[in-house]
Amino acid sequence: MNENNRFLTLLPQLSAEVASARAGDTSGQFPILDIIGNLRDEAVKRGGLPLLEVICADAWERMVKIVESGQPFLADDIAWLKELLLGVQAQAGTADASAAAAPAAPAAPAAPVVSLPLEAAVAAQPDPFAEEAPLTLNLTDDAELLREFINESREHLDNIEQGVLVLENQPSDAETLNTVFRAFHTFKGGAGFLNLIPINRLAHVLESLLDLARQQKLAIDGTVIELILRGRDVLKKFLDEIDGQATGARPVQPITIATAMLKCEVQDVIDGKHAAAAPGATANTQAEAADAAAPAAEIAGPPATQNSIVKVDTAKLDSLLDLVGEMVIAQSLVSQDLSEVVGLNPQFVRNVSQLSRITKELQRVSMSLRMVPIRGVFQKMSRVVRDVGAKQNKKVQYVTSGEDTELDRGVVEELNDPLLHMIRNSMDHGIETSEKRIAAGKSPHGTLNLRAYHQGGNIVVEVEDDGAGLNREKIFNKAVERGLASADDHLTDEEVFKFIFAAGFSTAEKITDLSGRGVGLDVVRRNIERLRGRVEISSKLGQGTLFKISLPLTLAIIDGFIVRVGEERYVIPTLSVRESFRPQPGMVSRIQNKAEVVNVRGRLIPLLRLNVAFGYADGTADVTDGIAVVVESAAGVRCLLVDALLHKQEVVIKNLNDMMVHKNRMLAGAAILGDGRVGLILDVSALVNLDTSVPVELN
Repeated sequence: MNENNRFLTLLPQLSAEVASARAGDTSGQFPILDIIGNLRDEAVKRGGLPLLEVICADAWERMVKIVESGQPFLADDIAWLKELLLGVQAQAGTADASAAAAPAAPAAPAAPVVSLPLEAAVAAQPDPFAEEAPLTLNLTDDAELLREFINESREHLDNIEQGVLVLENQPSDAETLNTVFRAFHTFKGGAGFLNLIPINRLAHVLESLLDLARQQKLAIDGTVIELILRGRDVLKKFLDEIDGQATGARPVQPITIATAMLKCEVQDVIDGKHAAAAPGATANTQAEAADAAAPAAEIAGPPATQNSIVKVDTAKLDSLLDLVGEMVIAQSLVSQDLSEVVGLNPQFVRNVSQLSRITKELQRVSMSLRMVPIRGVFQKMSRVVRDVGAKQNKKVQYVTSGEDTELDRGVVEELNDPLLHMIRNSMDHGIETSEKRIAAGKSPHGTLNLRAYHQGGNIVVEVEDDGAGLNREKIFNKAVERGLASADDHLTDEEVFKFIFAAGFSTAEKITDLSGRGVGLDVVRRNIERLRGRVEISSKLGQGTLFKISLPLTLAIIDGFIVRVGEERYVIPTLSVRESFRPQPGMVSRIQNKAEVVNVRGRLIPLLRLNVAFGYADGTADVTDGIAVVVESAAGVRCLLVDALLHKQEVVIKNLNDMMVHKNRMLAGAAILGDGRVGLILDVSALVNLDTSVPVELN
């Protein structure tokens, strides 16, 4: 829209809203507030209209008080609005007379709000540092609307954060700037509709800041970036508190979050009091980012517009998936029974085969409903890299690939914490400062790669940095000091590196607010094992470190080996199986006449007889008659002795009740097998760490 005609668009809107406003009614309060705010901002942008700017600013403050009171318009309010409209029309009409090629609007009687001298009007402005009244929610009437507002607003906040991180490297990206601006605008509108005044006011001033940048009247420099990110974080605090009260997780009480100081800082930039770079110039932070030469694809911007989406309660979705799983099992049983019956009607057999194909396709489609892109997690990590890099004065180029890789919604939610700890570990321990990198003959800018891809029916997430790498000798000495290894042990690099996952293990010389207490990577190990995944480490001193996380695509279905122990069936997750073989005479021996170990190509691996562990009287006694299955977790490896390895199968996981889990720590769940029997799913992590000196209950 032509800038000169902006007033001509806003004034009719204000006139219509004022004309429809009625004493005793609240209708029109928020639209009028918003229009007055836009008129004030327009007067600031245009310049040369100081009286109109003061009129609108004063009127906006009065409208805020009316809205915050929660009361309907009074007769005096309506009279004031009509006088205000005349005054604004007079000032705006004079300003646009030449642009509109029409006679100036007739002078209107001076309203009380415009009769103040300019100095007195400015002096009448409220203290900008005074905080708003606490935000009180109307959970009785607005609970459903608040939940919808929260869900939509979180998407807007994610778009804002990712867009700003793109703008930090590419301040001239007009499309991204417009995306961030629209997110704040929509956020502001939703907050105004629900009477969330502090949120509305903060979003409005941030929107005004971005609007100046859109008009190329303000350069996107480091100060602007920081203000927008801080504003986004404050808005997230409001959302978290509202969400907690709406769901009952937090007590219902007025919400007070400081915003006045931030708004004043933003207003200072808008008013030109901040020495920002002139439009077209490049600020220091922008120059540094340009030095990093990060291509646009390295930090993903806000997601593109997608097809229409229907929001479904996750409990209903999970219930649907459970029913589909049951149907698949029932269909499998029917098909198996039919295979044992001869002389059936050929058409009936074909119909059953068609039903089988449809059932499998239904299972595939229903499982895809749980699948979401990993992009959201990757985007969150970009903010972590930026903030930690700024705090430690490290220049880091964040590169991502495979953001569209899809995996189970539950896996995505659980993956956030492990990745957070690994990213922070790479930033704190891995990537060096620019001075150290230059001294080592490296580029002053470090590189942190985050990748995701499919491999063998699983998803692999890699975190790789080009930093200092892991010091094998230092880690091994620390492990010996803590009693995790013996000085005479001959361990591979991978075995040594896995010590960093031990609880409380740290080689840091001092404790910082990021690391040094040895808790971060222990969390990674536990969370990944809970997801039935594994972590592999490779590193070269002085060159960098690679963490490779392998995860199942879904938590609802598991791909496993069905094994027999006595007369029972068990499921071992395929992802945890390294190899299987029939032990030969002499491969199994005892250490100190107690624990059994298997010699696998020169490596001694502890042996666990599952029939003994579960207390079965039957089962293989001679190891050469059974099958040894080598399983691994982040904590190590173990050899499981079973009676037979039956087949490989995808099974639908059924959770065990709390009593079963408590008494059977080796079990991760149950599944109905193809023949209708129940198979118990083994918890490989628990088996690897199992102390065989403690009897295992199975009741």
